[in-house]
Amino acid sequence: MSRALDKSLKESLKHGDHHSVFLEISSVLIEAENELLEIELLGKDHVLDTNSTVLRDENAVAVPKLRLVQAFIVAQKLLKQTQADTQRVSSEDITRSTAVILLMDPEHLTAANTRKRLIKNTVGQGDVKDRLNLEKHLVDSLLTSRLHRHTKSPTLWNHRRWLMEEFRIHNINVPVEDDLTRIIMISGERHPRNYYAWCHARYLTNTFIMPSSSSQEGISRMIIATQKWCFAHHNDISGWQFLMFLLDKQPAETSPVFRETLKLATSFKWRNESVWYFLRLVAARGVTNTDREEFENLRKALWETASGDGIEQKTLERAEQWLMASQ
Repeated sequence: MSRALDKSLKESLKHGDHHSVFLEISSVLIEAENELLEIELLGKDHVLDTNSTVLRDENAVAVPKLRLVQAFIVAQKLLKQTQADTQRVSSEDITRSTAVILLMDPEHLTAANTRKRLIKNTVGQGDVKDRLNLEKHLVDSLLTSRLHRHTKSPTLWNHRRWLMEEFRIHNINVPVEDDLTRIIMISGERHPRNYYAWCHARYLTNTFIMPSSSSQEGISRMIIATQKWCFAHHNDISGWQFLMFLLDKQPAETSPVFRETLKLATSFKWRNESVWYFLRLVAARGVTNTDREEFENLRKALWETASGDGIEQKTLERAEQWLMASQ
């Protein structure tokens, strides 16, 4: 959604109780819940009555743009007061204001860094686990909601990485495998080819899964989940690249995944670059003679039935060239 304010919105901002709107929206963002919030921002076509600030149905939250801008005005003032004199603003108001600011602008680095400092200060006072989990709830809600700028925000993903390091430093267990399916994959659906999300998945794998004594079982489960995701989003090369990353850590599982992908490519006549990037890369790294023959037969069959001189034929031709160059 655009951050530009039209004339009618600017006029509306001259009226209303901005502070009460700020309190209501920020209360939703900072409350402790088991389920992640599903936040949606409503444009001016969605008109609410003057007494309504937030629409809510369990964990689904809808915030009109006007109300968010009202809350943002208050939040900005509080953040500026914090920068001028940290003693003037309570930690609760800092938490509230920075949450609203990040909902309005996911690239607001000052808000993210202010939250880091606040967490560092409060962690020393105890309740480390609760404080970190509360922050994780907000960040994960922003990253998985239907907020186009948030799902691929480098600032939010970097903030999450910092947060995960805090969990690790304090020896607090985090269900990283669940994060793959509940956070990474959902964010990948919201914003296809989500480079930042899948880079974060690699970080989680290397930092939390691989050092574990049960890493082999964990990687196997992640391969199954990622393969399923790739089959459902076969045009998304980022998912296939992550699947290849996992298979590099567990080569014994490469052949079954390769064969299953060939079967689906045959059934659905997949000719797109993402699938064939994966297939040609696996084939070039070495497969059985039977698998290689099936790969080549499928490639030829799909090439012959593809539209002439189209991108699909070129994709299949590149797959052949790639394989020949690797021999």
